Amino acid sequence: MKGDVPGPGKPHGIYLYEGGSWKLLRTSGEPLDIAKEGDGVVVVYFDNALCPACRMQDRYWLDLIKRFEGDKRIRFYVVLCDWFTQNCSSEAAAGTFKKYSISASPTIIIAAVRDGKVLYMETLEGVRTAEVLALYVSTALKSLS
Repeated sequence: MKGDVPGPGKPHGIYLYEGGSWKLLRTSGEPLDIAKEGDGVVVVYFDNALCPACRMQDRYWLDLIKRFEGDKRIRFYVVLCDWFTQNCSSEAAAGTFKKYSISASPTIIIAAVRDGKVLYMETLEGVRTAEVLALYVSTALKSLS
């Protein structure tokens, strides 16, 4: 796995973990729509660069990705602002915070999607270990079968 979680010092925006590294998908335009990201499990980390608890979450987030890396049914995203919608230079990221009513950080959404419909979705606020997050990801995977 190359690099750390996009965070302080990185451009605000929506990032996708792909091919072993983070790619900035967009900073402007539409918010991330979980239902439109294709079939599978979508895991979204809402990260505020000025949030100390988010820096603690980062290591668990990376551990979670390592556990499931290579499973093509799962996609990992980071939506990054400095501080929610109040301090965000990315229209797309701020819009995603707003779309999913994110008011605590860190927040992680885990969803299972099939044919454009969300079959399962959990919104987890606060720091969660990789073990706890993995249980939710496993539940989301099971909901696809």
